[in-house]
Amino acid sequence: DLDSHGRFSAKSSHAYKNGYLERPIVDEWLDILRQIICKNWPMLIVVEHQFSIKVSHDVDTPSMYGFKSWPMIARMMVSHLIKRRDMRSFFVAPYIRATSGSELSFRDKYNTFDWLMDQSEVRGLTSAFYFICGRTDKTKDADYELEHPAIRDLLRRIHERGHEIGLHPSYGSYKNSAILSSEARHLISVCREEGIVQQSWGGRMHYLRWEQPTTLNAWADAGMAYDSTLGYADHPGFRCGTCFEYPAYDPVEQCSVNLRVRPLIVMEGSVISSSYLGLGTSVLAYDKIATLKDRCRKVNGCFTLLWHNSYLDGENLKNLYIRSISDSTRQH
Repeated sequence: DLDSHGRFSAKSSHAYKNGYLERPIVDEWLDILRQIICKNWPMLIVVEHQFSIKVSHDVDTPSMYGFKSWPMIARMMVSHLIKRRDMRSFFVAPYIRATSGSELSFRDKYNTFDWLMDQSEVRGLTSAFYFICGRTDKTKDADYELEHPAIRDLLRRIHERGHEIGLHPSYGSYKNSAILSSEARHLISVCREEGIVQQSWGGRMHYLRWEQPTTLNAWADAGMAYDSTLGYADHPGFRCGTCFEYPAYDPVEQCSVNLRVRPLIVMEGSVISSSYLGLGTSVLAYDKIATLKDRCRKVNGCFTLLWHNSYLDGENLKNLYIRSISDSTRQH
């Protein structure tokens, strides 16, 4: 039961059909076991975890106009003028395209990177930005190149402010270990040219495309430390049954894999987009996110949130994002 992107749907899962997708059921069972241990052997010291939030941002489109071809800019201008009657965007589009040289334009709606880092820093969080480093599908992958001066400038700014850079493998890479490894080397190489060195590298698959255990092993083969893909696109929740990061395991070969799995609990589009739950920026949208976050908190786990830099157009979206990350100042 795969969708048009080759993804397994939440609605086809046992968890969704039986009403426990929105519960970290593995963590709940382990918490019961912890309580039994503490009651029967009160002298034993049991490790206590702390609730934390990890925020990440898939950089699909760092600029609304900066990397588009001029014919595409012309089509967008016509759309702004005729369909939306948006005179401001009509004039801003060619201006941003013409001036996007060594850095992203501050007028660009999608250039929310400094704002995102500001929001994380004031709350003691670290943002992770995952960049596309290849092109296996002309219509699905990014329109920017990692070597572009504006992207290099962005990479430097993220690193200088103490945030994380990661990999967002291209659309067709999820079944191809060689392609994924090549894109990982590409990212690390460009970062090193800019003086950017990290202790470890991780990321998330584009469109959350995943084939088990093919993609799992591809990440490990690429030398990545962790992957944060495993969540459903059509419904938020606990696809892995847990909100804790855990060591990967290949169920086919029945062996451990040198990779950490960081479950994805909420992608903003899953809640907001009309293609999925369609809750928009309503109170219901916040309640859904808050409920899942509270369930992570109850087991002292990690609430992992994906919010695209291009999904912050307007105060309502920004306010929803701020409320979604504002309940904790602690991290693992």
